[in-house]
Amino acid sequence: MDISQVANKLGPSGFCLSPEEQSGMEIAIVQRQQEEKCDKLYFWGKVVGDENDYLIAYALSPSFGFPQKKFFFCTTQNFTLKQLPALTADYVSKSKSVTGRFRGDPSFPLEEPPEPEPDAEEGVEVESFREIHRLANTIIDIDHDVAVIPKGAFMADAAHQIIKNKAYDGLSYAAAGDLRSYLHFRKAESPLAVAALEKPGLPSAEAVFDQITNDKPKGAWNVNYDSSSSSAYLRSTYWPGYFMYQTIGCGEYGGVYFGNGQPNRDLAFAL
Repeated sequence: MDISQVANKLGPSGFCLSPEEQSGMEIAIVQRQQEEKCDKLYFWGKVVGDENDYLIAYALSPSFGFPQKKFFFCTTQNFTLKQLPALTADYVSKSKSVTGRFRGDPSFPLEEPPEPEPDAEEGVEVESFREIHRLANTIIDIDHDVAVIPKGAFMADAAHQIIKNKAYDGLSYAAAGDLRSYLHFRKAESPLAVAALEKPGLPSAEAVFDQITNDKPKGAWNVNYDSSSSSAYLRSTYWPGYFMYQTIGCGEYGGVYFGNGQPNRDLAFAL
């Protein structure tokens, strides 16, 4: 979501940024855009911690096959965006075994630091598993499950590269209230979407994306209209705190996550 739209569009979600967080992120995003030499940084969301909260942004850049996301974070104590670290398979495994709330300190150790090698240089810090690694894995997991676009917003070109559809002009009232109008914004995983990308010729705009209606368990998503019937709102029940809006009859849409980074693992039993 564009950071400038957060204050205007999040009202029905019950989420908001404080004036300090809003202004801090606006400045941080502009600074990071200049450093990264990218056209746009988007606000991704907020992960709540016990001591501080994490604010997340991302850049979307063209890449072979599918656009690449680069994630950045800061805390509500220091509005300087830094890139989230790449994760080894070991750190991914360790991250999935950690439960409970975030502390809000990216340097907080989540395991005993390893003993330095006998021949290690003095003053060189030994890398260890910290909260920042857990945060990076959590962001990737959430984004994989809930990054959603309306049907037609992106498309595959003649080379089967996923690109933004500049002609996208929104959804009708009926379509905006239909879960079938929303697609996962990630590299195709379902057999049908993969087959559509591999098939010669120009595929339809929606065929190359995974449908959210196929998510398990059934009931993982719900969609409603606002009181004025001018926008539709999509929510995830598996990742409580994800919220997406689509302005009806207009190409304006966006999504954010405000939560503690914990999925609703009991959803299948509640439905």
